[in-house]
Amino acid sequence: MKKVLSILIPMIIAVFITTLINSVLDEKINVLIKEKDINLMGKKFSDNIKDKSSLDKKLLSDAGDLFMLGSSEMGVDVPQNPLKLFPFKGAEYNFSCFGRAYSQNLQQAAYLGGGDIKDKQKVVYILSIQWFEDKNAVEPYNFAVNFSETQFYAFLNNSRISKENKEYYAKRVYDFLTKAKKYPAEAYYAKLYLDSGVFANIQKAAFEPYYIAKKYLLNIQDKALIYNELKDLPNKKDGQTLREIDWNKEYAKIDEENNKIISTNQFNLNDEYYNKNLKEEIDKHRGESKSENLMESKEMDDYKFFLSVCKDLNIAPYIVLPPVNGWYYDYVELTKDKRDEYYKTVKNIAGENGFDVLDLHEYDYKKQFLTDAKHLGKEGWLKVSEEIYKHFNKQ
Repeated sequence: MKKVLSILIPMIIAVFITTLINSVLDEKINVLIKEKDINLMGKKFSDNIKDKSSLDKKLLSDAGDLFMLGSSEMGVDVPQNPLKLFPFKGAEYNFSCFGRAYSQNLQQAAYLGGGDIKDKQKVVYILSIQWFEDKNAVEPYNFAVNFSETQFYAFLNNSRISKENKEYYAKRVYDFLTKAKKYPAEAYYAKLYLDSGVFANIQKAAFEPYYIAKKYLLNIQDKALIYNELKDLPNKKDGQTLREIDWNKEYAKIDEENNKIISTNQFNLNDEYYNKNLKEEIDKHRGESKSENLMESKEMDDYKFFLSVCKDLNIAPYIVLPPVNGWYYDYVELTKDKRDEYYKTVKNIAGENGFDVLDLHEYDYKKQFLTDAKHLGKEGWLKVSEEIYKHFNKQ
């Protein structure tokens, strides 16, 4: 009996303490979301805690934020970026961003499906052509870097998501994590999820207590991390004055600034950027993308999966297709014909699902629309912000 008690008593104490911590965190977070300006948390780009959390998606969705999902382009630090431009008069809502480099369709689906977000959540989706340049979509290590255990379990337990989409997600996660040799418990869970055999069911029953405990502890960890983020935010301010946006004047300012940019290279890039990043090694980039086939990338299936998850969640994303620097992409031989086919295909797939698209492919050869060969610059982001404003104001 003494041996039994020596085992049971520590377990009971541990359960009591974790339950108490969970309850205390709930209370403290409820207080903080009333006091703190949580919209500032949503605007943080490439914040590892924010991106990997499930709880923050619910908090920011409940706060009325518009979600912007994408990758590295969201980190372009210009005033025209929606993260800096919004809110303004006529668009009295804040933006929350989720994503970083190598956060692609599969991970973006987990952001939405792994968070308890409200019905008809407003979403802007920046779909980058660069995601489709790798035939395997993304390298396993890069996927694992952005992987969230909390979102993984929440996605597979989300009753709003179809069985088909859960199985697709589990298979892709299993493939990536086993190749990356990361998160073995989640890879094993995904494998068991896909197997309905007798032996698999026995294993599920055997490991169920472990996974129940792990999910519970991950949720507490998520709350603790978000609590730390919230408590460091400034308090809400009353009577915020919003400015008016005159789009014509904003474009005129950018035109004036662009006229001062020195660009003498063959790609019409800013000479300062070109000389620093490309000039010395430009020859090795010639034709480097000749063998790439955007249409055969596994990313195309992941894109269809993302859209299907959006439909499960009753979300109609506004899909933005950024351009590239056409002169540079011609040089690396990801030709205009290949790019045309890609833009037409992803646009048609979105249309078949009933989603609106902002296709900026026509700006491939517009000087200074981008800040480099791949990322939106001041004019590019202003165009995106204007079209976002028009799209959501007409609804």
